[in-house]
Amino acid sequence: EVSFPYVWLDATYIKCREGGHVGSTALVTAIGAGSDGYRRLLGMDAIDTESYDGWRGFLVSLRDRGVAGVLCVTSDAHEGLRRAVQEVFPGSAWQRCVVHLMRNAAGCAPTRRKKGAVLGILKAVFAERDPELVRELYHLAIDEIGGFCPKAAELLEDAEPDALACLDFPYEHHVRLRTNNVQERCNRELKRRSRVVQVFPSRKSLIRMMGAVFSEMDEEWACRRWFNDASIARAVEGASV
Repeated sequence: EVSFPYVWLDATYIKCREGGHVGSTALVTAIGAGSDGYRRLLGMDAIDTESYDGWRGFLVSLRDRGVAGVLCVTSDAHEGLRRAVQEVFPGSAWQRCVVHLMRNAAGCAPTRRKKGAVLGILKAVFAERDPELVRELYHLAIDEIGGFCPKAAELLEDAEPDALACLDFPYEHHVRLRTNNVQERCNRELKRRSRVVQVFPSRKSLIRMMGAVFSEMDEEWACRRWFNDASIARAVEGASV
């Protein structure tokens, strides 16, 4: 009875024994904000790598279990993940995490001074809240950065539709939609617990323990509403910003 207009996807790598040898296994997770305003763990799985097939199988399992009404998916810029989202949840927007975008743009700069300049300009852009102002400043930032780092400017220009996708949704949701911070915080907790085990004996044991950790988080989320009724209703109904 609950739709999930917003979904955050991510993966973290954990050591696991498989087929007689130890390797890194991708623990993929999905967190959703429901139409009732509460945050929930939608699912998790252990896959070999973050490939298109792995992500698609995971997203199909979410859809088959009732995850519907997805309007926006926030994640890192993984091509296989993005393609899987477009196929499994057609019509949904894809928001590229702006924190990772800023890091990628800064990584194109040749010197530390220029890296700092790229980060400083982009932080000023995303610190604004008015959608039209953010779009205008984003264009100005591309021109400014292009003067000393054309490669970073090209990256930002190509990423514009995905970096600013959150601006089409209610104003109150922009800060949470534009980054994958909710997943990053959860991944830190999962990593902290996995360091105690170091190497899991099997994928099933990995899913059992990490699933228990995520269940604890899910119980905490159930005690606090993330979005109020009015704002989440505007997102679900598709009202203009």
